[in-house]
Amino acid sequence: MTLGGISGVNEATLGADNSASATRKSVKWTTEQNLVLLSGLIKYGTNNVIGRNQKSESFWGKIAEYCNEHCSFDPPRGGVSCRNHYNYMNQKLSKWIGAYDNAKRMQQSGWSEQDVLAKAQEIYSGGGTGNFNLVKEWIAVRDQPRYGSQVGGNSGSKSSGSKRFHDSDASDSNSVGSTARPMGRDASKKKTKKKGKSVALEVVNEDFNEFKQIKAQEFERLEKLAMLQEEAIQRQVEANQRQAEAIQLMKEKTRAKKMKMWLKLSEKEHLNDQSKEMFQQLSDELFGN
Repeated sequence: MTLGGISGVNEATLGADNSASATRKSVKWTTEQNLVLLSGLIKYGTNNVIGRNQKSESFWGKIAEYCNEHCSFDPPRGGVSCRNHYNYMNQKLSKWIGAYDNAKRMQQSGWSEQDVLAKAQEIYSGGGTGNFNLVKEWIAVRDQPRYGSQVGGNSGSKSSGSKRFHDSDASDSNSVGSTARPMGRDASKKKTKKKGKSVALEVVNEDFNEFKQIKAQEFERLEKLAMLQEEAIQRQVEANQRQAEAIQLMKEKTRAKKMKMWLKLSEKEHLNDQSKEMFQQLSDELFGN
């Protein structure tokens, strides 16, 4: 599952994998940097002129230039670093999409999107890899055919085996089957640059704002629920305290009655057998043996 139809997008040798592991240990990528990397892949990977039949080194070199231009990296990222980190994210995104699709298939009546996401997290973390932590990145690419859900008519790829985006999703209007002569590389670069450096990021921002709004509503709901639970616990504590006080008061009243009977019997000079037995029992209960 990769972006675009470039032959070198997902190429990685054993040495590159080891390099990716070492890079991820030494260099951290922030969410913002991840989004810029994906934006560059959408820009260059879906462009039929720029992206077609590029060598891996040339393609990832462009991605690295785009990343360093649009975001602050310390140190600046190279093509190998960008490729290895994308392969790492792509693996997690692919697993998440599978978990999300399974959750959609299990969706019951009355489930909200948050319920589906929670179920997807449960399925994802069941593989022993922890929670999915690339939610913003997934939102940024979920409308792309290769990362769209296959369940419920989501706008994903109509063919799971396709290696290219549809022409309508491409950043250039030239199609593979067009009889018109395609623009040259320099002209295509200029045209793409004129459309703005953050076309893909605008989509990311819209989806992210919607996601933040949903999370804010969910947080408010959980906060109210926690408040209600706290009030219920407090009422239960007060009820238990009143019950304990009532029991203690009852014990004191009972002891007072027994003491009154004991004093009355102790004042008598002669007691019958029944009175003696009662007097002894009261003495035991009031004063012990």
